[in-house]
Amino acid sequence: MGVEQDNFAASLKELSQYSFKVDSLIMDTALALSGLVPHGAGATVAPLVGSYKMGQPSSALVDNPYFTVNGVGRPSPKTKHLLRHRKVRNYVQSFTGTAASLGSMALPVNPYALIRDGSSAGASIVHLYRFAEMARNCRQSKTLSQWFELLKLMKSHKLFNRGVGFGLAAIPGGVSLAVSVPIKLCLLAKNAGVLAQESALCKIIAMELHWRAYQEQSLLKGSGSGPATAIVRELMTRRGVMGGFSHNYQALIQEPAGWNAFAAKIMDI
Repeated sequence: MGVEQDNFAASLKELSQYSFKVDSLIMDTALALSGLVPHGAGATVAPLVGSYKMGQPSSALVDNPYFTVNGVGRPSPKTKHLLRHRKVRNYVQSFTGTAASLGSMALPVNPYALIRDGSSAGASIVHLYRFAEMARNCRQSKTLSQWFELLKLMKSHKLFNRGVGFGLAAIPGGVSLAVSVPIKLCLLAKNAGVLAQESALCKIIAMELHWRAYQEQSLLKGSGSGPATAIVRELMTRRGVMGGFSHNYQALIQEPAGWNAFAAKIMDI
């Protein structure tokens, strides 16, 4: 049993390590500086960055060590499909955002950015409210309280980022590059710092949350919802313009690699 525990601890440590990707930082910096490219040519940066990211091989799905050590092993097709969908969606959004920025040159504001960032900020507010309500009912559990604190922290960062984006898009006539570019670079640095500091805890909590939700569903036979399942349901419910559409969180809970989707959602700031 000692060897199994050592292997389990080693797996958790390896999976929770923060992987700093220089190419991703370069691409994100290029996006932040795209407004400095003259004659509107900077609008081409977003689709180029999107094309580059789409061309990168997807990270291999890794089963939750809690599942592995307990002998639960099976394919995870729903998780693979969801993460692929997120990648394609981001790619499409880069092209849509470029088209919107070009079209908005004749308008006082950027309507696409207003809808996108406004909707995302609104969704983050709802998530924050619901997590706060859940936390009030689970104060007796130290583990659940720790989970909620992290979830609220990450959603607060996302709300701040989308709020800044909405503010920049809502100013009639826009803001000067001397103001917008430093703001975008500061946000980029802040987000990189947040992920470097919190990613290990985010991944570990995603694995713990996944395993506890799986246990709840096994005990309840899918006929009820424990606290971990409720958290997963809220985490995977899309709000804003998506109108409450929810991913198939029950299927993700049952898949050994489902935690990869939960971690991606938590760290999406």
